[in-house]
Amino acid sequence: MLLLKVMRLPVLVFWLLLLSFTQLHAAGSNNSVYFYLRGYLSETRGSYDAALEYYGRALKDNPGSSEIRTSLASLYIKKGDIAKAEEFLNSSIALDPKNRIALMFLAGIHASRGVTYKAKALYEKIIELNPEDTEAYMYLGGVYIGEKKYNDAISVYEKVLTYDDDNIIALYYIGRLHGEAKNFDKAKAYLTKALEIKPNFTPALLDLATIYEIEGDLPKAVEHYQTVIALDPNDKKARSRLATIFIRQKEYDKAIGKFEELSDLDHQDLSLRIRIGLLHYEKGRYDDAIKEFNLVLASKPDNYAVRIYLAMSWREKGDVRKALEELNKIDPKSEEFLTALKQMTMIYIKSGTVDEGIKTISGYLPEIEKKPDLYILLSMLYEEKNDYAGGIAALEEARKIEPDNLEVLYQIGMLHERKGEQGKALAIMQDVLVVDPEYPNALNFVGYSLAEKGIRLDEAETMIRKALAKRPDDGYIIDSLGWVFYKKGDFNAALEEIQRASNLMPEDPTIHEHLGDIYSALKDYNKALLHYEKSVTLEKDPSRKNSVEQKLKMIKEKK
Repeated sequence: MLLLKVMRLPVLVFWLLLLSFTQLHAAGSNNSVYFYLRGYLSETRGSYDAALEYYGRALKDNPGSSEIRTSLASLYIKKGDIAKAEEFLNSSIALDPKNRIALMFLAGIHASRGVTYKAKALYEKIIELNPEDTEAYMYLGGVYIGEKKYNDAISVYEKVLTYDDDNIIALYYIGRLHGEAKNFDKAKAYLTKALEIKPNFTPALLDLATIYEIEGDLPKAVEHYQTVIALDPNDKKARSRLATIFIRQKEYDKAIGKFEELSDLDHQDLSLRIRIGLLHYEKGRYDDAIKEFNLVLASKPDNYAVRIYLAMSWREKGDVRKALEELNKIDPKSEEFLTALKQMTMIYIKSGTVDEGIKTISGYLPEIEKKPDLYILLSMLYEEKNDYAGGIAALEEARKIEPDNLEVLYQIGMLHERKGEQGKALAIMQDVLVVDPEYPNALNFVGYSLAEKGIRLDEAETMIRKALAKRPDDGYIIDSLGWVFYKKGDFNAALEEIQRASNLMPEDPTIHEHLGDIYSALKDYNKALLHYEKSVTLEKDPSRKNSVEQKLKMIKEKK
């Protein structure tokens, strides 16, 4: 259908030209016709200045011609002089209010400028002149779509179907708009009807596939995307969506296959190689991931996100030196640098090279604008080596930059607590609550501190419940609530809460110690022994480990 329209276009132009010639001949002199035809031929050859001159001479000989003014407007549109085009169109319509071409051009100008009420009025005028002017309906519907008035657009396209019920463009747009409105059943009905008329109509196939994908009917979505690829092997969207579905299904090798096909279609699209690399990374094929990321970096060495992926692959492969080498290639002024430093910090911690990490991170401080995040990373490294004073000093530098940074304040309080300075820790947490009375971590800290001392337990419970309302699945806060119950002597309620915390955080030594304390209070010494032993195994802090070992010894003596 579309092909026939394209083939008929030259014939249509011929008849329009002949019509214009007849109208001009009837309305003006032979000179006007001659200059008009010379102008038209110049325009078709791309000689716009010559065309302007000829059209101008034709208009001079026939100043009452609406058609010549419309042709001049069309030419000015091509030259980008919209103001001049609008001037000629207005004068053309003044001479002939039924000049459809002029009305269409002027409506298009208003639509492009966002003056939609004028555009709609003109399209409606064209439709009034011819109630079956499909092109005007299509443009009018397009204006409503631009305004996101989908129901109005649907009404416009439905009018086309009243006199042309097989119009696949109208059917397609109605289906697509119902899809936008999430009326998927209606959308599928219209799109299916369009495909009954034209089974190889790719846009309808793609939209149907997308709807099935949204609805979770992945087999049907895959079927439709594959149909699109069968019709057009170069269709990138269908292949990309198929790859996405395979990723959702965790069929990574199939997804890689589709991305490889896309890469064959477009060798310049490096994002495809990145996706392939990430899928190899997800599958644990780090050598393949490294190869893909290096291919991208060979063309784009300043793609720092990919360099981070490469570093992560080296890290997972076990070569932390190469991982650090890649991360150190990232420009400190780039947006990705902070992410790179976070990756470095984790590597230094996991590889036990904390002192090297402190030296490296500290070395970057003079080079880049001061940011609290760098000092937070430094404090993590100091904390890892139990140098709480060093961690506090780093965080105090961050505090100078952002005095009300709650994360910084909270971490300072936590390090004071680990250093054994409970009074300072509690004072800092109170400072946090001055800035934000709803800050859940500080509420939990203060509430737990009161519980540990066995004082103001009702107040402690209120604070902890307030924190829990903000973070209902936070194991630390649930443990604190259980500990309040323990201190109140309600061991069964304590056991229920702290078991829930243990399910969320099975490797936390303090939670196991608390379970040991509860079972000991309940005289279930076997279970108490089990949890104390687990706590000793997990605990890294020497003083806390020693405290649990003393409890363990006492339980063994009771048995």
